[in-house]
Amino acid sequence: MEIPRVKYMGYDMPERPAFLENALQGLAYWMGYRSAYFNSYPLPEAAIVTEACNLIQSNLASGQVLRPEVMYRKLVKQESSKTQDLTRVDLAILSKAAPDPYKENNVSDYVQFVIEVKRSSSTEASIDEDLRRLYQFKKSCSQDARALLILASEAQLPERFVGEAGVSRLYKHDIPNSEGCYHVRRTVKAAHSFKRKEHANYVCVVEVFTKPPQKLPKF
Repeated sequence: MEIPRVKYMGYDMPERPAFLENALQGLAYWMGYRSAYFNSYPLPEAAIVTEACNLIQSNLASGQVLRPEVMYRKLVKQESSKTQDLTRVDLAILSKAAPDPYKENNVSDYVQFVIEVKRSSSTEASIDEDLRRLYQFKKSCSQDARALLILASEAQLPERFVGEAGVSRLYKHDIPNSEGCYHVRRTVKAAHSFKRKEHANYVCVVEVFTKPPQKLPKF
C-alpha cells in the first residue's frame, strides 16, 4: 500500500487518514453530548473506545475492515516480535482481504493501522507506555503500517499535546525511554463558547514514528 505524502507544517509527512477527519470531530461532539446528561461523571475509557470504534467504522473506505482488541503479536512479523503475548491493541484496521485475526495466528501482511485510545487524564506514565508500545509495533511491523494514538479530553485542555490557543503542538516530540518520536497530527474541539477553549472537549490524534519525519527546507 503506497501512502500519499504531504507537506505538513514544514515536514514531509504521510497524509492524514481520511477516515479520521469526521470521526474525531464526532467524538468531540459526542463527549459534549454525554457530559450534558452526566456532568459529574467522567466517561470511562471503555466508552470512549467504543464510540471511537463506531465513528471510525462508519467512515472507513470500502477496502478496509476494523477489528477491535486484536493481539499485537498477530499484527507483527513473528520473527521480529518483541510485544507481550497477551497485549491487545484497542483498534486495528486491516485490508478487506485479511483473514479473521481472532482465528488466524498472524495477519501482519494485512495491517494498515493500529490505534490506541486514551483519556488525557490518564497518568503520563500510562500514556508513555502506549506510545512505546506503538513504537515497538512500528519497529516490528510491515513498513507501511501506521501507529496512532487518539487522546480524548473532557472539558480540559490537554496541555501536553495542545497549546493555550487550542492549537496542536506540531513539532517533534521524543517518546520517553525510547528511540521513537511522535507528532500531533490533528486536534479538534467542541466548545460551549469560543472564548473558553480551556473548557472545551478535545480530541487529538498522535502519530508514532521510528525515525523523525524529514523537515523541509525553508525558501
